[in-house]
Amino acid sequence: MKSIFHNPDNQQINFLDKRYYTKDNVNYYPSVTTVLEALPKGWALEQWKKDLGHNADLVLERAAKEGSNVHDAIESYLGGAEVRWQDEKTGNSYNLTEWTSILRFVDFWETYQPELIANEMNIISDTYRLGGTIDIVCRIAGQLWLIDAKTSNSIYDSMELQLSAYATMWNEVAPEKIERTGILHLKAQTRGADKTGKKIQGLGWQLKEFDRHYSQAWQSFQLLRGVWDECNPDYKPANLTLPDRVKLKRTA
Repeated sequence: MKSIFHNPDNQQINFLDKRYYTKDNVNYYPSVTTVLEALPKGWALEQWKKDLGHNADLVLERAAKEGSNVHDAIESYLGGAEVRWQDEKTGNSYNLTEWTSILRFVDFWETYQPELIANEMNIISDTYRLGGTIDIVCRIAGQLWLIDAKTSNSIYDSMELQLSAYATMWNEVAPEKIERTGILHLKAQTRGADKTGKKIQGLGWQLKEFDRHYSQAWQSFQLLRGVWDECNPDYKPANLTLPDRVKLKRTA
């Protein structure tokens, strides 16, 4: 989703709220992750924030940045580009955690050799009044998967609901329906391939499935959406319009 619009004729820059999606700049729908903000975070997270104090925001911001960097690298890799630890043009390099996650994704992809169907696909549903960005849709061993790569330390309940929403939105427009969904956890505690051959995993990564089918989780998401709608009856994105140039004004 494009979030920055530059109008040189009006000398303006419009920064759109990334939490919302739109097809026509008239009707705005919340992102799936925005709706999930209505889900209680749990006692453990709140206690962690309390113990860490002001540093908690810095840690969360850093984790989000790392996740974004890894997703960008995965998108480039799946697009056929060579991903290097250090960019020769900018001199920027991935930190150890990011590069490890990237290599774990490569291990997954090279080991199971999925057929890529879609990657970083923006999807907007007028029916469900939702928007989102699907990480990966691919075919593994003949089955169509919807996968979301995560660099978090743990797997959370909200991730199951996120997958259910993406799968439902995909099924609304795509001729081939999603058969299985999973979180590709790039910080798993796995020590290698599953000896039984039943699980898709490797050293430090695992394609985690949830116990119930995503159609059942979608019902839970809809209940949560009802709560979110009650708290946001007239939701609109907070767009910010700024001038695109400045110049010192000299007085006579």
